[in-house]
Amino acid sequence: MSSATSGSATGEAPTEASTARVVFNPLADGFFDDPYQQYARLRELDPVHRSPMGLVCFAYDDIWRVLRLGGTTVCPANVPGPGGEARPPAPLFPRALLNLDPPDHPRVRQLMARMFTPRRIGALSEWISLEVDRILDDLEVRWEETGEPIDIATELAFPLPFKVISDILGMPETDDDQVREWAQAITEASLAMTADGIAAATTAYHALSDYLVGDVLPWKRDHRGDDVLSALLEAERDESATRQEVLDQVALLYVAGHETTSGLIGNGVLNLLRHRAELERVQRDPELMPAAIEELNRYDSAIQFTWRYALDPIEVGDQIVEPGEMVLLSLGSANRDATKFGPDADVLDLERASAREALSFGAGMHFCLGAALARREGALAIGSLVTRFPRLALAAPPVRNPRVTFRALHSLHVALAA
Repeated sequence: MSSATSGSATGEAPTEASTARVVFNPLADGFFDDPYQQYARLRELDPVHRSPMGLVCFAYDDIWRVLRLGGTTVCPANVPGPGGEARPPAPLFPRALLNLDPPDHPRVRQLMARMFTPRRIGALSEWISLEVDRILDDLEVRWEETGEPIDIATELAFPLPFKVISDILGMPETDDDQVREWAQAITEASLAMTADGIAAATTAYHALSDYLVGDVLPWKRDHRGDDVLSALLEAERDESATRQEVLDQVALLYVAGHETTSGLIGNGVLNLLRHRAELERVQRDPELMPAAIEELNRYDSAIQFTWRYALDPIEVGDQIVEPGEMVLLSLGSANRDATKFGPDADVLDLERASAREALSFGAGMHFCLGAALARREGALAIGSLVTRFPRLALAAPPVRNPRVTFRALHSLHVALAA
């Protein structure tokens, strides 16, 4: 059912009075703790919503269609600006995969895809399992010695994906805290950012780029391996990739390659702890974990928004998007849409058959290249944690990062045994 016919629970079109009462406001009190109530009202009353940020879509069908639609672009440089109008500002990673259109996009994606094949991810699984066990061993020793709560957000959800993506990239040993500081500043470049935040993100991007150019690339030329960075350097040598493309793929993977998976792990653990019956279900049947990851990712996605720019006039619901206009797409809202996932879409059900159809990793040509790796890491990390510590429990209220596009936790303190 499209948003044009799904204006209310009864199928009636939203009235002018009803739509006037609903507005997308990520600065509203409580939004970062629970954005889904606001999404639900917008899906019901104004699913293709005009806001000061532009057009925002909240219904699954509309979002799925825009993600797969021709006549759109992710690249601000391709956005038409008739009459001398200013184009959108260039993104921090202008030549990264998520900011490229054809023909550049398939060329660069093919270079990267060889490092994310099912065979490679399967081969990584044993190593990831060992790394999870090492982290949990250390946390268990500390718990037994001190009895102090463990912060899963900073001590499992961050270091595991960061180490995995560093290994896949083939990075040298580095200052993890410094790189994480840069990554957090960059990922905070979301819809609710201040001018100071934008400046901090830009500074972090240049610092990361300088680090890659000054330290990482010279080191890698003398330490080639079967990794992403070696493959990109070879592509630069044979002119199938530019230096800027090499830098932006590595910088983006360093940032998004661990932040998204970190959010998946943190959100997943929290929601299992809040739904004890589902937690006990996966503890009884660890084989359920791959399916559980799909549902956990649907229920509370790390990526909440993406966007496209119109190249041609396109129809979305009952609205026309003009060339040059940006459309924000609420993936988090789409994943709770009852027209797609049933009347219990707001319920966590680890055996939900349709969970894999969630839009957490996008759709179309820009479907997340690392989705299979993120799923595997999430299943191994969360599965090992809840199986090893069956009495795992929250030890303090979780603290969320106040970001609109990325939904992640600043802290998640747990007791490993009650």
